[in-house]
Amino acid sequence: MLKRLDNEAALILEKKKVYGYDWSKDYLSELEEAFPGVAGNLTVIVDGSKRNRGMLSREGNEVYVNETSWLKEAGRQEAVVLILSDYHREAYGTLCGLLPQFEGDLTVYYFVSRETAIEETYREQYRNQELENIILFRSGPHASSYIKGTDFADNARALFDYMLAEHMNETYELVWLVKNPEEFGRYRDVKNVSFLSFDWSVSENKEERDRYYRVLCLAKYLFFTDAYGFARNSRSDQVRVQLWHGCGFKTRVNFARCEKRYEYTTVISDLYAEIHQDIYGLREDQMLVTGYAKEDWLFHPDREAWERLGLAGAERYIFWLPTFRTAKEGLAQLNEYDLTGQTGLPVLDSYEKLSYLDRLLESLHTELIIKLHPFQDRSRVGRIHMNRIRVLEHETLVDMDLQINRLLGYADGLISDYSSAAVDYMLLDRPMGFTLDDVEEYGNSRGFVFENIRDWLPGKEIFSFEAFCEFVREVGEGRDSTAERRRELKERMHKYGDDRSCKRIVEALGI
Repeated sequence: MLKRLDNEAALILEKKKVYGYDWSKDYLSELEEAFPGVAGNLTVIVDGSKRNRGMLSREGNEVYVNETSWLKEAGRQEAVVLILSDYHREAYGTLCGLLPQFEGDLTVYYFVSRETAIEETYREQYRNQELENIILFRSGPHASSYIKGTDFADNARALFDYMLAEHMNETYELVWLVKNPEEFGRYRDVKNVSFLSFDWSVSENKEERDRYYRVLCLAKYLFFTDAYGFARNSRSDQVRVQLWHGCGFKTRVNFARCEKRYEYTTVISDLYAEIHQDIYGLREDQMLVTGYAKEDWLFHPDREAWERLGLAGAERYIFWLPTFRTAKEGLAQLNEYDLTGQTGLPVLDSYEKLSYLDRLLESLHTELIIKLHPFQDRSRVGRIHMNRIRVLEHETLVDMDLQINRLLGYADGLISDYSSAAVDYMLLDRPMGFTLDDVEEYGNSRGFVFENIRDWLPGKEIFSFEAFCEFVREVGEGRDSTAERRRELKERMHKYGDDRSCKRIVEALGI
């Protein structure tokens, strides 16, 4: 039996050992504030995710986060189970699957956060009202991991741009959930386009809350590229689409079935449809094999922005897009591991190597442009100042309202490692190199979607500084030694090779 934690139930839990289940940091903090006596009785927290485990120190009380097998101890210890997450119904179903006795007379409690309590009120208000012609967009991770620029980007941004170009705002109200709506004044006079703050979900201002929950409760379509928890209580007639970031080489960090968390997800091929079904726990009919919206940008690079960035002086350009290993301060939960060396870069780990490479690039009339992941700690990389090596800052792109795929169309070659950007770039059929000096460590830390990752890399393998320089020479001299391998893999990894992914997404959903 599932029961909501209230003041009456709290009196019971304050006298028992409490086993937390499926927790989140925000929920735990709110529990401590709303029911301090219950929080103080937390004996252990149980979580299926390895990354969430370890010792927690909360208000002087140490609580250990352990694996799900500890739930068996709850019965032996006469403890009570308390769910501490947004998905309490889903978590309860999992509990019943793990231990059938929870379906019987045992009571499992769940704690409702302030945001969920507010949403429940609005959901009830709009329960019998027809959905409106509203399309809701959100990009980027959960609000706690916000970095400027990530909330108006990626596949959701590409699809939004397409809808505007096709004048779909004449029929639909296009609404974005962002951090700071005031940053988007340039759209003020665009018909049926508006920006709301995702922070308004818990705003003290009723007018802000009303605007937020109107679109959340009445939108026909909800598109997002990562965080989907905000749409967890959507109605059955609302369509939620996970556009995601890309089809790449890295596997998912934490497994949770998403079958009921959104209706569809977009992928680039039948191969990746099978992969994403597996790593996200989805059904075959939830896969939209359309190509990714932002891949359309590759075929239409922004020449004006290219020139504004001062990138018009070399004969050839190589972009380097390393995936992140060590996140910025405040995002430590995303860390893979820290790269040693002076620069914080793989392979080019010393300023001496960078200086040598800079001279090589000069001789080839070629420029190397390094664009790091927005989550990456750039404290060391930012000190690089070379004639032919340039670090393209995330903040620069944000200030110019420029997406990286609007630049990659001008790149003569790409260096990557395990980033999905490399899979996108395959569509341009140009030379690619992959830095693999930490492939074993990364595989052990994060893991890959392919059993043998090296069989699926569509380019030159780079294990050393010498191999890095050799790839640079190839691009600088107009050579392409891995063209055949790349084209063979492209046939398997991409179903389409054009600029019509957005069109296919819209048509697949019947918008």
